[in-house]
Amino acid sequence: MADARQIPWTTISVEAVAVVMSILLAFAIDAWWAERKEGEVEHIALLALRDDFMASREQLATVLKSLEDAGTNYARFRSATGAELIEHDIGTNRQILTALVKNHTFDPVTATLDALANDGRLALISDTNLLGQLSHWQRSLDNIEDMSFELRTESVRVRRAMEQHGGPFARWQQRVDDPVVLQQVDGATMANMRRDADFMGTTVSHQYALNIYLHSLYKLAATLDSIVTSLDQAVTDRLVWPQ
Repeated sequence: MADARQIPWTTISVEAVAVVMSILLAFAIDAWWAERKEGEVEHIALLALRDDFMASREQLATVLKSLEDAGTNYARFRSATGAELIEHDIGTNRQILTALVKNHTFDPVTATLDALANDGRLALISDTNLLGQLSHWQRSLDNIEDMSFELRTESVRVRRAMEQHGGPFARWQQRVDDPVVLQQVDGATMANMRRDADFMGTTVSHQYALNIYLHSLYKLAATLDSIVTSLDQAVTDRLVWPQ
């Protein structure tokens, strides 16, 4: 009877260990699955960020070229004589008018970064260096926006100064390539503006704002290139992440 009532401690111990191990295994599987799902979300986010920053880099290159051309065309206008300006054709006048009122500003693609920041998923990015770069990028864009506002303000001042010369500028519209302006602004009008000291002073202020904005965009371009490089590396690292 004593043998019949003996407790099978060995069996119980084995079964208990098996239960504990199965629970731990279940937790490990859950943790692995959660980590994998987070990794997949991070990978998708990194790809979307890279697409946005690549698009922004392409757009920035276009803006830089446009601003550089504006500076070149303004220098040509400022150094030209009245006789030379009178001989300019419509195409040349258009380039100069564009330079005089240039307010072409940089509008980066930030849809993915804004969405991640707004819903808290930016924390899914495991690369702390990349997170720091993205934070710096957002601060830089705030500064660029302030400079963009200054450039637009100076552009409006030049337009108002042009209107003082009457003629086609009396109906100056939003676009610098307004057909009426381009068809009626002849070389004589351009020469008169060039001789107007007040007008030229206004254009100098505009070009000063443009140059400050341009050099700030050069720095922003370097930051953008660095972020794209980091995103490329982060995407590659995520692709080889243990599955």
